Amino acid sequence: MAKRRARSSMGTPGQVVMARVRERVRRHIPTPISDGDALNLCLTCATFESDALLELAHDRVVRSAAVANCNALALASDEFDALLCDASLNVPRRTALAAALAVEEADDECQARHAAIAAALRLTMTEQAQQKRWQESARTRARVALAVLRKEGHMTCLESALGSVLVSDHRLVEDLRAETEEEGIDLITVSSLIGAVSRALTA
Repeated sequence: MAKRRARSSMGTPGQVVMARVRERVRRHIPTPISDGDALNLCLTCATFESDALLELAHDRVVRSAAVANCNALALASDEFDALLCDASLNVPRRTALAAALAVEEADDECQARHAAIAAALRLTMTEQAQQKRWQESARTRARVALAVLRKEGHMTCLESALGSVLVSDHRLVEDLRAETEEEGIDLITVSSLIGAVSRALTA
């Protein structure tokens, strides 16, 4: 009984992650910021071209401190997965996230990115379970899109989002990441997605 009470008092996996995010931001950012901005910061620090993304989304003081402490602030792969898993989201939060992602997915660049990801996961997407997750859940598509852009732990996050990724697709995923690094990400689209997820999860 005591163990159950202790576990319950810790909250959902997402709440545990947010407590870590707040502590990390308090330690490394000199000015107070909202939970939404704090999560945005930690997601951004874990993503390709984080310096440019930080410049789009945060003021000079926050941006300078974040660039200097990027590795310490970055959301780890297990935190990323916990934040967006079923156990972390109550009905209002799922609804808010779905609405926010519907707006993001109306963008042509977002749709093009999804098509490129699906092509890189072409054999995985022939599996019924993975195909169902991808086609039916905007949250899964957002998780996958952000996972592919992570500096570290991208395959772990992809497998968590989809259930599994066939080994035969690993090379195609790496090729997509290399191409993205070479050509550069669409800063506006990626920043908008990170912002939408951060606001919906902390509203």
